[in-house]
Amino acid sequence: MVGRPGPPVRRAPARLFDPAGSAVPIRRRQVLLGGLAALAGTALARYGSAAASSANGPSGLLEVATGWTSGPEQNGLQAMLAALKGRAPDVTFVAGDSSAPSGTDLARRLADGLPPDSFRCCGGAELAEPADRLEPLDGPARARGWLAGLPAAVLPRLRVRGALYAVPAGVRRTNLLWTNPPLLAAAGAAGPPADPAALLARLRQAAGTVAAPLAVGGPTEVLQLAETVLLAAHGPDAFAALWQPGGPWGSPATTGALRTLDALLELAAPPAADADWTDAARLLGTGRAGFLLTGDWADTWLRDTLDLRPGTDYGWAAAPGTDGLFQSRLDAFALPREARHRPAALAWLDVCADLDGQIALNGARAAVPARTDLPGSARALFGPYARWSLDEWRTRRPVDSLTHGGLLPAGRRAAARAAAAAFTGHRDSTRLARDLAAL
Repeated sequence: MVGRPGPPVRRAPARLFDPAGSAVPIRRRQVLLGGLAALAGTALARYGSAAASSANGPSGLLEVATGWTSGPEQNGLQAMLAALKGRAPDVTFVAGDSSAPSGTDLARRLADGLPPDSFRCCGGAELAEPADRLEPLDGPARARGWLAGLPAAVLPRLRVRGALYAVPAGVRRTNLLWTNPPLLAAAGAAGPPADPAALLARLRQAAGTVAAPLAVGGPTEVLQLAETVLLAAHGPDAFAALWQPGGPWGSPATTGALRTLDALLELAAPPAADADWTDAARLLGTGRAGFLLTGDWADTWLRDTLDLRPGTDYGWAAAPGTDGLFQSRLDAFALPREARHRPAALAWLDVCADLDGQIALNGARAAVPARTDLPGSARALFGPYARWSLDEWRTRRPVDSLTHGGLLPAGRRAAARAAAAAFTGHRDSTRLARDLAAL
C-alpha cells in the first residue's frame, strides 16, 4: 500500500505543522514551556534508539490525527515532533483531523479506505471498533522494540483478539481529587478523604464557610463523579462487570453509590450544561471551592493559567475510595492498513514507543510515560504532581476510564454522558441506574 495514489480526501485541507503554534493563541508562558519541551525532545534522544540517518530513513508526508491543537497537549506534540525530526529529518508532518480519536471524520475516512497514516486512540474497547481496518503490530513491535518498558497490565488494553493494534505514547490519569489546602484548613476540612463517605463529611464541614464545597463542571464531570463512586463501591473487577450484559445495577453497592452521587451534588455548585472542567478548576483555584474531581490535566491549568504553586496553593490525591488504582486513558497510536506513507508512520510509532518521545510528550503536559523504565535524571523534567504520578504509575493497578475513554466504545460512552446530563435535571438515582444499565 506504500505510495498508493487515491482519490482526493473529502475533508478540510490538511494543516502543515507550525512549530510556533501561531494559529492558536496561547499565553507567553505556555509558549516558553512549549519551546523548552521541544528542546527537551531533542536533548532526550539519548534515552531512545539511535536516530535514523537521512540516507536510509523515510521521507515525504506523514499525516497523524492527534486532536492535540492547543495548550500543553500541543506543546507535547511539538516536543515529539522534535524527536521525530532527529529520527526522520526528511519527513514532513501534517496534522490530521482534529476530531481524533473518535470523531466521525476519522471513522468515515477509515471506512472509505483513505485514512491518516496514524491516529490517536484510547485503547481498550475503543480500539476494538476500528481493529478490522488496522494493521496488526506484533511483528513491527518485536523488531523495533516498541513494548520495552511497558507494564504487563497495559498490554491487554492494546490488543484486540490477541493481536497488538496500538503503541502507547503516554497515560492520562483520571481518578484524582484536587484540593485547595488553605481554604480547607480554614474550614477545618483539610486532608484527603479516604472514601466517598469521608468526602461527604468534609464537604459538610466546609459548607458553612466555602461558597461551593465541591466544584463540578458540566455533564462530563458529573459522569466522572458517578464512575468514581461506583468504582469505590465495587472495586475494579466488579466495576468492570457493571458494563457487561447483566451487570449488577440493582445491587446494594450500586444503589448506595448512586445515592452518594446525589448527596455529593447537593454540596456542589450547580453544574451547567455548557460548563467544563476548566470552569470547575477556576472555582477551586480562586478559593470558591474546596474539592474537585477531574484528571491530571488540572495540574498544568492550575499552575500555568492561575499561577498557583503545586503542593501549596493546590493539592492532589487519588480519588476517594480508589487508592491503589491508576484509572487512566491511554494515548496510543494505531497504523491503518491503508496508510499511504507507511515508512513514515513506522518512524512516528518509533517515537511514540521510545523514551525520548514519551518523556518529551508527557513532560510538557503533566501526564506520565507509558514506560516505567525512565532514568532518574529524566524526573527533573516533570513537575511536583507528575513526579508523584510517575511513582503511582509504577506501583498502582491500571484501570480503564469510563468517562475519558477505554472502558466502553465511543457510542456507549456518549450515551453514558447523556445519562449523566439528564441526571443533573431529574436527580433520580434509580432512573440513572436504569439508563446506565441500558447502554
